[in-house]
Amino acid sequence: MKKKLNLFLTIFISFAIISNLDAYENAIPNKYFACKGNFNNFSISPDGKYLLITNTIKDNVCDIMEDKSQPVEDGMYDRGLILLDLETMKSKTISKGSQDDQVSGAGWLSNDRIWYRPSYKMGQGARSIVTFAINIDGSQKKIIHQGTSGQYIYNTALDDPKHVYVYNNERRPTIFDFYKLNIYTGVKKRIAMGPDIGDMKGKAFLGSINYPDGTPLGVLIDEGITRTMYKYNQSNKEWETHFQFNCQEPGFAPVGFYEDKLVVAGSKFAPNGDLIEENDTNALYFYDVETKTFSEKIYQDPDYDVAGLTGSCRPSSGSAIGNRFGSIVGVSYETLRPENVFFDQKAEQVFSSVQAVFPDDYVDILTASGDWNVMVVMVSNTNNPGDYYLVDFTRGSVSLLYQRNPWLDRNKLVKATPVQYTARDGLEIPALLTLTNKKTEHNYLIVMPHGGPNTKQYIYFDGWAQFLVNKGYNVLQPDFRGSTGLGTSHYKAGNLEWGKKMQDDITDGVLWAIDNGYADADRVCIAGASYGGYATMAGLVFTPDLYRCGINAIGVTDQEQLLENFANKASRFQSWDEEPLLEWGDLSTPEGKEYAKEISPILHIENIKAPVLILHGSNDRVVPVFHAEDLESRLKRLGKTYDAMYQAYEGHCVTGCGEQAALEYLDKQEEFLIKYLEN
Repeated sequence: MKKKLNLFLTIFISFAIISNLDAYENAIPNKYFACKGNFNNFSISPDGKYLLITNTIKDNVCDIMEDKSQPVEDGMYDRGLILLDLETMKSKTISKGSQDDQVSGAGWLSNDRIWYRPSYKMGQGARSIVTFAINIDGSQKKIIHQGTSGQYIYNTALDDPKHVYVYNNERRPTIFDFYKLNIYTGVKKRIAMGPDIGDMKGKAFLGSINYPDGTPLGVLIDEGITRTMYKYNQSNKEWETHFQFNCQEPGFAPVGFYEDKLVVAGSKFAPNGDLIEENDTNALYFYDVETKTFSEKIYQDPDYDVAGLTGSCRPSSGSAIGNRFGSIVGVSYETLRPENVFFDQKAEQVFSSVQAVFPDDYVDILTASGDWNVMVVMVSNTNNPGDYYLVDFTRGSVSLLYQRNPWLDRNKLVKATPVQYTARDGLEIPALLTLTNKKTEHNYLIVMPHGGPNTKQYIYFDGWAQFLVNKGYNVLQPDFRGSTGLGTSHYKAGNLEWGKKMQDDITDGVLWAIDNGYADADRVCIAGASYGGYATMAGLVFTPDLYRCGINAIGVTDQEQLLENFANKASRFQSWDEEPLLEWGDLSTPEGKEYAKEISPILHIENIKAPVLILHGSNDRVVPVFHAEDLESRLKRLGKTYDAMYQAYEGHCVTGCGEQAALEYLDKQEEFLIKYLEN
């Protein structure tokens, strides 16, 4: 397939690709890492004839919003909607993106009818959510939803072009009901009520699974420490418990339907619930819902979870690769790069053909026609924020549509290398290593533990890591024990190991980097956000001779204060009120309280030898700002070297804050690192 770079989308100025960046010699300006890029969303019609484009109207240039009370300029919220005929390349404006004519989302209902949802600027007050449907020729415009809650399409059956299937939760919050919606009249018929499972306090909705014909099969609910799948009985229209398992015990979770067969991920069980095959990393099976029987194993990665819940508890990185008809064609997951497992041979051939055009980058198919002949793909990497291409197999063309953050010169960004080292107790620790291209006097290293901690190292473009590499520092980002996606054992090995073996994994990564010539022993800094901020402080107080400096961004310093009534203080975590008892500590026991004191950096500040930089948002509701304020107070009282910056309008963020705040955070780090790491 011939690769063409003709820029055919000149409909809006926001699609123009900046080719002449501001001139600079070596380093990328800090503001380029703080700027927010335009939002663009693409959707191919089922027949592949049209491209629906939701786009930001303002120029896609780097312009910092200087008023810190406003994260970005007003124009970032002005989004229009256009329809592009892929045969004639002629466009039609559906929404201009002006203050009174803008959209928040859009998509396809059939080959010749779309839906779109108008948006309102922040601060305009509460309004009902309205969704319109309209033919692509502009006729038969109709409101198909209006209310205080949203409505979400989960299946479009092209053999019935007048209807789609939607979720709606107008009856109550959190748990959806299921409807068949007429896309021309807006009339919907309820086909099933969601399960009534009582008070949702301490519970969370993890997802639903539906038959390809739109009929609900079940929903997966996080109920404290228990994961429950409720199955819908079509004969009596009742919901019943299909299976239950507890966090950190063997279990499985539905992924999706392939050719009328349900795919699940996890361990294998007998119909009576007895465990047949326990898998450390989640395996894929076909599963018969009626008989509760498993097929032989379809696929298993020996080192990573393919899908489902890591340790039956935390979400893994895996997810279904779907088609337009309510079925899946495969599963995607992450090692230290994206991986794909395909069930459908044509889908695999299509993906392989596209991947061959971009052999050195990651390819994600964002939207495709029903026959997979026309699609939009995002091409990205650790050194590429994302380039969007229209791929047309019928014409044999690949055309650039849009670049995310085009002011970032891809040639000056650096690709990370997957590495692995062995911790002192023999556990293998995967990590990303990004080596600077800048010539420096020393081998500077910044080890960056990720947040969570029960998450996984992000493997795509990381603006914070690239900022540091751009300044001349090597960066190591490990998936220490307790991280998810690497199987149950790796995840459970982090139980009650904050400041202990989890910290040893980070320390051992630094020692590995020194031994292999990536770092000078006296030129190592540690930096991180959230749990990464905790790990920064733990590194400084428990291994004070290892680090020359530390950057603690929005980090935990007092474990007891973190765990006290945690779920209510951090409402976004919903049911995360029992998992931390296993993972982070239980304050209801004397041992738990002693553990919290033992690992809280705030109680060991006297050990610190290296300068520390504190970055925190005053509106942080996840890790409240007193963690930073108390730390600063003790550092000052003990005469330790430190610097601090607080952002009055920001919360739990570092590079993802408002543009001006993010830039000030970056500038402060540069100043700090020059002073204490380089000198």
